[in-house]
Amino acid sequence: MTDLSLRPATQADSAWIRDLIHRVGINPLDLNWEHFLLAESPQGIRLGCAQLKPHGDGSLELASLAVEEFARGRGVARALIESLLAGSPRPLFLMCRPELGPLYERFGFRTVGPQEMTPYFRRIRKVTRLLGFLGRFTGPRIMRLD
Repeated sequence: MTDLSLRPATQADSAWIRDLIHRVGINPLDLNWEHFLLAESPQGIRLGCAQLKPHGDGSLELASLAVEEFARGRGVARALIESLLAGSPRPLFLMCRPELGPLYERFGFRTVGPQEMTPYFRRIRKVTRLLGFLGRFTGPRIMRLD
């Protein structure tokens, strides 16, 4: 989609970000608008968002990538990812549903095991494995870009 612009989120975008994240069904935790980048149409219609989320252990995560249903398949996610990757330090982590791994592999991310994870992601892995054992959740794929 060539007719979109990217901009840092403002506090006025906070409610929309939360609503979109809930509607697409991804992790609703740590949605600090100050970490988000938004994609908009020329008319100012919000199309999608993503963030670089810092964690207490010093790791950084590409997170909360969400695109409005009407704007999917038009390059919105790609534009957000490319822009955030351009200015981010490495390593950069992400968590995604297992079936989305190939999407992120196109940007150079690779699936990692616990030995390459920071403490935050090792904790997430333990929790999701426990939930998977209980039959509630299969767990995310944890990926890293160096």
